[in-house]
Amino acid sequence: MNRGTVPINKDFELEYRYYEKDPSFKYFNRKFEIYLIEKKTSGNAYRLHMDNCDTTPSRWSPHVHKPPEVNKKLYFAVSTLNWGDVKNNLFECIVAEIGQENKKDVKKAISQLVTPKI
Repeated sequence: MNRGTVPINKDFELEYRYYEKDPSFKYFNRKFEIYLIEKKTSGNAYRLHMDNCDTTPSRWSPHVHKPPEVNKKLYFAVSTLNWGDVKNNLFECIVAEIGQENKKDVKKAISQLVTPKI
């Protein structure tokens, strides 16, 4: 498994997890998860994440999820399997979550993510 963090700014970071190759994940060849983490003095807090955990044929594209304590768990489905478009959708979602003032920092952090496709 490939795992790492990409800092956004002093308050937020992205944590990614790319698992080993798995034939049940048709397009990206493996499961991946990208978490938005808010750094707090009392500990890190999970804000949202994107993954491709659903392997049913009509739901291969990644989805963005909110924490379980938020009523609307499924935030949105990414309507493409192109990695550039997936990153753009994740960028828009993160900026909407943490604010427009962090737009430049988020763009820089997202550009450091590599494709999970083997």
